Amino acid sequence: MVYCVPQQDCPFWAKIMIDALQAIIDRFSEDPEARVTQGDVSIWAGSLNNWDFYNSISLQIAQKYQAGELSYATCDRLMNDLWGAVVSGLPHPEEAEIPDPFYDIYLAFDAGEYHRKADRSDDPVADFTNPMISELLLHYLPADTS
Repeated sequence: MVYCVPQQDCPFWAKIMIDALQAIIDRFSEDPEARVTQGDVSIWAGSLNNWDFYNSISLQIAQKYQAGELSYATCDRLMNDLWGAVVSGLPHPEEAEIPDPFYDIYLAFDAGEYHRKADRSDDPVADFTNPMISELLLHYLPADTS
C-alpha cells in the first residue's frame, strides 16, 4: 500500500483526504469544541470502513503534529473522533482487525493521555507520544534516499 503525504505526487483520492484534514483543521480553529462526526467521515471517505482514508489521514495528522503544525490536544481529539467512526463502521468490533498505521498512530496519541506516576510529575506526551510518532513516521514513511 502506498501512503500519500502532501509533499508527494498524490493520486486523486489522496488529495480528497488532504482536503478533508484541512476542513477538520479549519473547523477546529473556528470552534475549539468542534468534533469530527461519523457523518463527516462518511462524506469524506465514502464509508466508515474505508481503511485507506483512515491510514492516510492518520499519517497526515502525525506529520503535522511532528512538524509542530498541530497541537497534541488537537491530534488526540482528532484520533479519538476517528476511532469512534472506525468502531461504528465495524460489523463485529470485537473480531475486527484495525488497520495500521491508523491503529498505531491512535495508540501513540492515546499513550499521551495517561500519567504513569501517581504524583503526575511525568510527561506522557514527551515520554511516550513523541517518540512513538517519530518511530511510526520513520517506519511508514521512510525518507527518500535517492
